[in-house]
Amino acid sequence: MLTLISYISLLVGGVGIASVLYLAAVKVKLI
Repeated sequence: MLTLISYISLLVGGVGIASVLYLAAVKVKLI
């Protein structure tokens, strides 16, 4: 159960980082 929670938190964290990098790339392209 603990490994499942850590895996989900890691997955959510990875998605958050990827979305932030994607938004940064879009802003750079717009500029």
